[in-house]
This record gives sequence, C-alpha cells and structure tokens, in this order.
Amino acid sequence: MKARIFILVIVLLAFSAAFAEGLTEKVALEQIEMEQARLDAATMKHNDCKAIGEPLTQTVEAMRLERNNLLAQLENLKTSRGSYTVKSGDWLSKLAEYKEVYGKGNWKRWPDIYKANKRLIKDPNLIYPNWKLEIPRP
Repeated sequence: MKARIFILVIVLLAFSAAFAEGLTEKVALEQIEMEQARLDAATMKHNDCKAIGEPLTQTVEAMRLERNNLLAQLENLKTSRGSYTVKSGDWLSKLAEYKEVYGKGNWKRWPDIYKANKRLIKDPNLIYPNWKLEIPRP
C-alpha cells in the first residue's frame, strides 16, 4: 500500500516537473521508468537487509531476555539469605563446609557467616546450639 502511494507520488511529481519544464511526454515517461527502476532496486536492497537483519534482531532480543533473567537471578542470589541452626559441636569453619551452607572445601567462608551474624556472635570461637544463624549467599 505504501509502495503504491509512493509510486503514485513519484508519477505525479514527474509529470508536474515535466510540464513545468516543458518536457515532452516521452521524456517524462523515461524519467518515471528511471525512478521506478531506482525504487525497485531500493526495495530489493531493503528486502535483502531485512532478511539479514530480522534474524539478528531476534537473536539480540533473545540475548537481552536471557541477560535480564540472569541479572534477576543474580540479584535474587545476592539478596537471598539462608539460615542454619547451630548444633552441638559446630564451629563456624566446620558449618561453612556443610552441604546446606556453602559445601565441602568452603571452610574459608566462615568470616562471611560471622559478619552476617555479628549482632549475635560476640566471639567467633564461641557459638552455641540452637542459635539460628543467617547464611549470606554470594
């Protein structure tokens, strides 16, 4: 629809220019044909670019959605906190290695637990059973 209106406008402009300049009908028709050829070439280029651009646009949009989801998950993890109830015989570095806390090999993360629970823990060497400790997540 837009292309037809555009062609009609070009035809009208070509005829009006032709008559204003005193051009013959043959010259005006040649100009219209040239403009039509230019329009066809531009339309083909536009379609080629569109064929290349649309999949790229879809890929970019999918990547944006994935990025936003990952950022939301990261923010969720940053703000989420777990909790752990101290049992008899626990100490901070030991409970940091528990599967439900940070997992095996993460005993060095005990200061994170201490910092998150400073209001409760006065001495990091002394924690007592039944204390509910907050476990900060990465």
